[in-house]
Amino acid sequence: MLPEIGRFQHWLRRKYPNTSTATHYLNDLKLFFTQISKPIFEIGIGDIDVFIEHCLEKGHAIATVNRRLASIQCLYWFLAVESPDSPKNPVVPKRHFIRQGRRLPRDAKDEEVAQLFSVIDYPRDRAMFLLMLRCGLRVGEVRNLSMPDLYLQPTMGMLPRLRLNGKGNVHRSAYLSSQAYSALIAWLAVRPVGKSQALFLNKYRGRLTITGIQDRLAKHCRQAGVWITCHQLRHTFGRHLTEARVPVTTIQRLMGHARLRTTEVYLHISDAQVQADYEAAMIEVMNRLPLGGTR
Repeated sequence: MLPEIGRFQHWLRRKYPNTSTATHYLNDLKLFFTQISKPIFEIGIGDIDVFIEHCLEKGHAIATVNRRLASIQCLYWFLAVESPDSPKNPVVPKRHFIRQGRRLPRDAKDEEVAQLFSVIDYPRDRAMFLLMLRCGLRVGEVRNLSMPDLYLQPTMGMLPRLRLNGKGNVHRSAYLSSQAYSALIAWLAVRPVGKSQALFLNKYRGRLTITGIQDRLAKHCRQAGVWITCHQLRHTFGRHLTEARVPVTTIQRLMGHARLRTTEVYLHISDAQVQADYEAAMIEVMNRLPLGGTR
């Protein structure tokens, strides 16, 4: 590893403790410098152009490309703070960052979710993925859960809940549905006893990694004959709340969104009122202007 990137890594882990930010940024930088094969001080604007074209040719998502650009930009910003003799930042936002439209969340079909959970019988895995589906946890939040974060015997009038270390190192509480609570109790009954305070342990009795959790879900998906990601389980939670007509501000808090605008996209994937209004309007239109061949 280049010494500049080593210092950058140390700073990232200090600034963003207990998050996957450092891992993502370092993976992005490794990919970039492997592709470009130039020293840090020789990278220019044209090299960024070449890297963007390479990523797009490989079919990488726009959001992924922009995150990689942000990683490179942040590295050079860090170097500029360190020394006045640092190289000029090669990432020019107006030139390099790619504009993208507002995309709807990719939730999973209910029948596919049912098919997936029909093959998950290991208590640890069932608890992890039900926390995503029924409580809206991110994979990183599941990974970061520790035993002291459990509040399973609340006071009168309170639901069982979890204390989460969420995105951006923001803490919040997540309530447990009866289904998620039962799955969690079943896992705690068989959870190995050891020194680690991590809630979900690997075979070495250490904390599961994000990749480890994703690999477990992929294994169950192959067994069930479906393909669902961890984040799709969380998106499905958002859709279910919308279908149950939960106020959007409540959904925002339950999902841990910093901005209401982020939550509002769930209204577009499952808005019962919009569907009802559209259906009523089309019936009236077709009665006034029948074109034949309609049912």
